[in-house]
Amino acid sequence: MSQHIGLYLSNTSNKKLILKEILHNNFLNDYINIDALKGVLFSFITIEKMISEEFLHDKFIITTDENSSLSTMSSGQQRKALLAWQIAQKPEYMLLDDVYANVDKSTQEYIKTKLGEIAPKTQMIQVFFRRRDMLPFIDTVLTIDGNNKIMNAENSADFQKESYTGHEHKFYLPENFGATYANIDPLIELRNVSVKYEEKQVLTDVNWSIRQGEFWQMTGPNGSGKSTLVSMISGDNPKAYGQDMILFGRKKGSGETIWDIKKQIGYFTPLMIQRFTRTDSVENMIISGLNDSVGLYVEPTDLQKKVARNWLEMLGPTFRNKTFQQLTTGQKRMVMVARAMVKYPPLLILDEPTIELDDENSRLFIDMVNAIAFEKKVAIIYVSHRDEENLRPDKIYELVKTEKGGYTGRIV
Repeated sequence: MSQHIGLYLSNTSNKKLILKEILHNNFLNDYINIDALKGVLFSFITIEKMISEEFLHDKFIITTDENSSLSTMSSGQQRKALLAWQIAQKPEYMLLDDVYANVDKSTQEYIKTKLGEIAPKTQMIQVFFRRRDMLPFIDTVLTIDGNNKIMNAENSADFQKESYTGHEHKFYLPENFGATYANIDPLIELRNVSVKYEEKQVLTDVNWSIRQGEFWQMTGPNGSGKSTLVSMISGDNPKAYGQDMILFGRKKGSGETIWDIKKQIGYFTPLMIQRFTRTDSVENMIISGLNDSVGLYVEPTDLQKKVARNWLEMLGPTFRNKTFQQLTTGQKRMVMVARAMVKYPPLLILDEPTIELDDENSRLFIDMVNAIAFEKKVAIIYVSHRDEENLRPDKIYELVKTEKGGYTGRIV
């Protein structure tokens, strides 16, 4: 068995190109030769391709007893199903792409255990962004720079001796030049909220009150209803109708429009970035947050330009005079949060915001979130499976299994 290889990437590396080059045996020739081996790519990329096959050709490659298709599964269920299916193919090598992205702790342990069981007979190549994500059986770690070049090669023991701590970044938020909102407290009240999809109970008797300026982290296993809960708060889920919910001082279903709700929420999830393909400047991207538009289509006012430039000043000099597409992954996410914050909404929702961020950009992003929270002007719901060492929420709202079925919430 050849040595197991880990590739430690930064957000300036081109991961998709690296994966492609490895699969064509063009990247790791000095370390391993996989040219004659049968391999698989364990990646969200593979899951997306299989889901596309399901929709386009009604072809179900992977099914389980509980779910009819990949598209109906949670992120954790998708990863487990893919891993079981790929292991059954008896691959000679596995290319592992960010194996812990968007999965809960129990699924992370499951993945680590299953991969460890087959590692003695299977060549493993792991691509990862965070030092702590390195799998225990990796022998050699290659650090990759922004030009996809190998900067350093070292054994895993030496790699593990180092840890990324970084320095704390200071952010000073601009003052609010935007809209003013009614002084409502609490902002959100959920009373005995329960949700069922067909015969599947998802949420059961959820009670949650979110007050002005509070910083909440929401956690829970894959499939526990976190996305359902967020979509009900943000006005995107019709299951919210008929529930005992007060959103920004109004009872749900009392005649409010979805835009009445959305104008009071800043929202970011990494998937949003895929919608922004234009070559807008960073300044215009921030201004578009004032209009809740995907891009900027009207001439901004002098006040809007001033607001955007104040946020650019807060982000730092590396963001000036650049288009959104020229930024790194981490920088794009910071701009998207600035875009969500520019109107100073009463509530900011961040959904798994550090997925695929490297150590440096994760620290930068978390420091920015902490700075927003410190001002106590905006309430935050931070949804994540990952425990970020430097994140400082006021409270944690955890979704836990109930005896009745489905999940309910508790403050921990």
